[in-house]
Amino acid sequence: MLDGRWTTRTLDIHQILARNREEKQEMANGSPAEPGRPALGILTKTLVRSPVIKSIIPARVRHRSRNDVVFVYDDAIVIKEILGGERIEHDPFSPISLADVIEKKDFDSPLQAVRILGLPREPKVPRFPGKDWSKHSDADRSQSSIETKPNLLHENEVPPQILVLTLASRNLLFLFAYHDVHEQVHFLSNTFPLPAQAAESEELGVHLAVDPKWEKHTKVDGSILKMEFLHPSKGDEHYVILLLIISKGDSTLLVRFEWDCRGGLSGVERKPSQVLPKSKQLPNLLIPLIYRTSFAVVSGEQVTIYEGILTGIAQAQDCQLELHEQREVPRNSDRPLTWTHWARPMRPTKRLERGIDNIYLCREDGVVCYIDVREDSRPMISSSHSAGILKANLSNAFATLDLGRESNDVVIAASETGDGGLWYLRPREPIVHVGTIRNWTPFRDITIAPFKTSTSRVAESDKQIRQKAKRPFACSGRGPRHGAITEVRMGTEAVKLGPTIELSELANNGILDLWALPYPVDQDRQAASEAKELSLNEDTIAAGSTAEGFIVEDPSAASGVEELSHNERTIAAGSTAEGFIVQVTPSSINAISQKHGILPLAWHPEGASISVASLLTIPNRTTVLLIVLCRHHDYYLHHGHFGSQGGHIIFEALGEQVRLPSEASSLALHWFENCIIAFVGTVAATLQIYTARAGLSLNPYFEYRFGDPSSICDSLAILTTEIQTVACDEVEIGQLVLCGLRNGTVKPLWLNSGQDSHNTRLFSKENEETKSPGSKDSSLGEGIHFLGRSTGSSDGAWSKVFGGCLANSWIGGCPLSPCETLTFGGTSVKVMADTTRTSRAFVMCQQTLYTVEYLGGASPTNPASVNKLWVTDPNLQAFQQGPATSIAQASSNIPHGCSKFAAGSLFYLSGSSLVVADISSFPRPEMVPRRLPLNGTPTTVLYSEHLDKLIVMYTTEVHQRGKRLRKGMAVQRTAPQPAIALVELDAEPVRLDLDGQDGPNILDSSCVLPGEKFLGLVEWLPTVGERQHYMLVVHTATGQAGSQATISRLLFFSLINDAGSATLKIDMEHKAEICAVAPYGRSSLVYGCGNDILLRFLDVESKKFRHPMKLTLRSPAVHISVKGLDIHVSTESHGHHILSVVEDKLVARWADRVSRPSAYHLVLPEQSLVLATDLDCRIAGLWQPPQPHLDRTAPLIFEAFLPRSITRLCRIQTQKDRLLLTQPEPQTTYSTSPINAKIGNGIVARAERYLSKENLLATCEDGTIYQLSLLDQASWRLLAYIQNMAMREPRICPYPHPRVGEQDLEPSMARKRDMHIDGDILTRLLERGGRRLLEEMLDEGASGRMLLDEMLVEDLPEDRWHRFLALTKEVFGGEGAVSPNSDMRVPNGELAESVLGWLRLLLMPAI
Repeated sequence: MLDGRWTTRTLDIHQILARNREEKQEMANGSPAEPGRPALGILTKTLVRSPVIKSIIPARVRHRSRNDVVFVYDDAIVIKEILGGERIEHDPFSPISLADVIEKKDFDSPLQAVRILGLPREPKVPRFPGKDWSKHSDADRSQSSIETKPNLLHENEVPPQILVLTLASRNLLFLFAYHDVHEQVHFLSNTFPLPAQAAESEELGVHLAVDPKWEKHTKVDGSILKMEFLHPSKGDEHYVILLLIISKGDSTLLVRFEWDCRGGLSGVERKPSQVLPKSKQLPNLLIPLIYRTSFAVVSGEQVTIYEGILTGIAQAQDCQLELHEQREVPRNSDRPLTWTHWARPMRPTKRLERGIDNIYLCREDGVVCYIDVREDSRPMISSSHSAGILKANLSNAFATLDLGRESNDVVIAASETGDGGLWYLRPREPIVHVGTIRNWTPFRDITIAPFKTSTSRVAESDKQIRQKAKRPFACSGRGPRHGAITEVRMGTEAVKLGPTIELSELANNGILDLWALPYPVDQDRQAASEAKELSLNEDTIAAGSTAEGFIVEDPSAASGVEELSHNERTIAAGSTAEGFIVQVTPSSINAISQKHGILPLAWHPEGASISVASLLTIPNRTTVLLIVLCRHHDYYLHHGHFGSQGGHIIFEALGEQVRLPSEASSLALHWFENCIIAFVGTVAATLQIYTARAGLSLNPYFEYRFGDPSSICDSLAILTTEIQTVACDEVEIGQLVLCGLRNGTVKPLWLNSGQDSHNTRLFSKENEETKSPGSKDSSLGEGIHFLGRSTGSSDGAWSKVFGGCLANSWIGGCPLSPCETLTFGGTSVKVMADTTRTSRAFVMCQQTLYTVEYLGGASPTNPASVNKLWVTDPNLQAFQQGPATSIAQASSNIPHGCSKFAAGSLFYLSGSSLVVADISSFPRPEMVPRRLPLNGTPTTVLYSEHLDKLIVMYTTEVHQRGKRLRKGMAVQRTAPQPAIALVELDAEPVRLDLDGQDGPNILDSSCVLPGEKFLGLVEWLPTVGERQHYMLVVHTATGQAGSQATISRLLFFSLINDAGSATLKIDMEHKAEICAVAPYGRSSLVYGCGNDILLRFLDVESKKFRHPMKLTLRSPAVHISVKGLDIHVSTESHGHHILSVVEDKLVARWADRVSRPSAYHLVLPEQSLVLATDLDCRIAGLWQPPQPHLDRTAPLIFEAFLPRSITRLCRIQTQKDRLLLTQPEPQTTYSTSPINAKIGNGIVARAERYLSKENLLATCEDGTIYQLSLLDQASWRLLAYIQNMAMREPRICPYPHPRVGEQDLEPSMARKRDMHIDGDILTRLLERGGRRLLEEMLDEGASGRMLLDEMLVEDLPEDRWHRFLALTKEVFGGEGAVSPNSDMRVPNGELAESVLGWLRLLLMPAI
């Protein structure tokens, strides 16, 4: 019975068996379902991947012409291409950049080891401008010609190197990348299973050495420390020598295997072991040298070269490394410094033939050592010296890059606790830093602060929404150079080029817009640069940037732009492929040439003024200008093209003028399928479409009505994206028209091709309504309407200008299909197409910049990727961009040799400040951190609503008097000093002198005891009567943590805002370590001291605490929080506890059933739920029932196992709040199915039914950020069903666990760990096919039968579709849902698209 009525439901065998398993599991646990117990699942998605790079491998894994470098992360790899670095005259340090090529993050398992297999790296031929290549060898010339050849691999061809990876899932993977015919990059891989582990202690695959002549499983006695193949002697290339360094007991052994690869693996022979001396045990590095089958072992401050190992006991030659210590990198102890990695720079073949081998060693403190090894020298190490100090903590991620430079080496290194970078290393010269590899680890703490809305131009409704939005700030980095408070931001990055340009003298006139154009070539300087046309209220200023700086041109000066109009407002400007610079003003069209000897153009319309203009360059043809003329309150379209005749620039009209039905608000021209299309936005909230057919005259063709009088199109942008055809075997080009509307939204319109190959036409000929030109009937609302068409007359100029191309294929079909509306605010939106990335556009609304990109896929209606555009300054990490006034992009027609900015650079105007930036080409949102530097290591951060500031606790280093001696060197004494700072959210902090100046600190150093550490900080606002006091409570420790000599203190500071200092009020000392503190009630404090939990009430007047309530637990507390009257305690070894006060006693009410090593917890009182994380990488949902159980344990609702441990949790925002920022109003939403209509139109009002009620951020110490969402039972079942299918699909999960195929397809709640939904897998479903891929999984499946509760059950497409429909109904209800029927293809296809739309909302990033 349901709602008082008897109903019937259809259940299949999958559903019945799954519920039986759940009931059996509940009975086995002894905890049957009880009233009020929630059935919840958890959805996790990786929001930010850890920036920690495990290794860096230079390799040509795409093509021999591509100079790539591979970044290896914990569970992903990224291929980047090395750009720049060519030697330029008078510039020994040319810029180097790393461009993202492709990433792979679908391993679903940690990467244990990665190596390169293939041909050895060869030196890149140096490239110099004007070099005479006839003097080089044939091999050199063939390599230089590679640049002009396509990057396609021939059939059965592989790149020179391929990647070999071992996964923790016991898979050996061979991997390389390739370009397809559309220049898209893809991965190709082959997988082999590794032998099963005989014991848990065995980790096969941790060490990997590569030689293509060997494959055999051999067991060794001991722990393998290092493993490498040695270089064979000349003439013995068929001989294989594998060397292992093994730790066995107290000894370290050299173990080698030898065999002749021509005889197969049967000849593998293990040779006698050699014991290393005590001083060389547990070495840091093993380096194979290229001569005499020798190798080097690095340990401590000594390098030992061994040779002659093939003849018996290897002979050792020692070399001391006398290198000073890097003092700017913090250290935790006085242990010997560790050499972390080595790299061999590229050298010419002739140098190698002379028996010279060079090696770079890197040490953890940033010291780089250069070793010169010579075959004929004794000792073989002829010299070793410091090559420089990289100001970073170095790890295994260290390599040298080949840029074809003979004099300077380039090294690349990444750090685990700060930024890495690229450096030029020169003999006997200081190193030069030329690039940064960003790293924000470790994450120790995180807090959430609100957005501030200070501008009055933001709509009031948007202000209320933004107040709900949050800004995460985290403690990151370590040491005085890398420690900072990092604002976590996601989006598209634009890196600032050069200093900010101030235009204060122009700002008073009111800058309306700007354009970035090629600057005319100066005959005297023969240099090109960039000119900014700044349109003011009444005039135009040309501001040019040259090699000498940025200047504002004098209109009367002979500067090359004096022919342009400076007394009027510029409406539009641009450059043509012929080298003309065009300016359009209300009264004229002006054009000048970048070439000398061509006279300028000044064209004036007769009896009319120009209101709007648009410029289009048709590749390999001409440049067309479209303008709107206003004549006696009537508006006309007029278009023409530019050319030169008799040494003059001319503007030749194309066809007759066309009258518009209403005033134009925006214009755009597009060249599509050999046809000129003009899009005209009008103040009547319509988009008029005109085409130039064979007669060249513009003919009215279609009218699109936005349906809302306020939806006036103020700007237009046209994008190009790639989509797959229905057959999914080829890629076609699709076009999108983005309309920036006055109501704060962007309406995307898909431009259909004449052949309608994508089946995206939404209006049939029977439903099309023909409207006459000039019709103003708006009763039909939003939609497309045909306009009357004139045939036009043929014009002979068509063949002359456009090469005789006709446009007949597109005319006659329906041109536009509406896509999902995007909402950005409440004011007019400006859209501008990106000239460097045709699928992306810039959006400016309410002084905020965004990027909108359509990445294509199987459907043209795939949603856009919308990201904020963040401008960063490489020289100022705390740079905060101002509100955007106007934007422009550098023309793609910049002449070669531009000395300032490259094509595609973004010009960002904020008030009177002009910023030039280079935009990231990465298509997906990425982490764009903003860092507030500190002179130390931050450990705690919290946002104070009382102060409206961030309170940061950090540790700095202070110099002490005197010096200590270490190995004969005088070293300055330093000591850690705790400090507390107040940080403004948006203020740019003062640059700190990291060599001596202390950081900001509100504490008096006399409050800190020698050797004392600050462990934690909380705000406390005790109330006495009606007076509220504000205090900061700090708990400290002196001595070793956990030792009997530990002394802890509770310090209570009052804050004086005016003085910016804190005064110590109360000092309480304890003999056990205080681990966690939290406020309780109006004036109480609860904290953990050893294994005890203490609750104390403060008498503020007497400044004394009353006698505490105490409860002893089995292990110390690591985190305490208070919700209402409940005290939540996460303990070090025994899970989570819930305490309360009963009759003036502290008692335990609930406890975790599992003794987990807790890390953190978060209480969700609305669901009576506690999220508890532990050091075993689990996150558990514990329910707090209204009535206690007999065993007083908290039932487990769900459990998720993640790759890493979560150390912090915080609530960020609800889905409902986020949708208000991104969803359109109901009347502007387009939908294709009943469920999609419900999701699109009613999602804001009914978000609590369809979407998660909680959105959380979970951070890990390695910098990973997860997004967590709670799911109700129906949503979990539907997502679990989709996930189970996806895990069997090789295109989504190419490397599954061997037992994945044996798991049930039907979701089951029997195991709480199955209540976890992996959002990364579902994200791949959306990215790699979406609707098409989901339908294929439902249609085909992985096999015809499946194992379900030890029964073979048919797994047929019909069953999958019916089950999918049933699960969908459980989520959305019967209203509006599509019912099962015999002919399910069309309705179920729409249903699949609707479910994926709902899934996209669930996976929407919270930041």
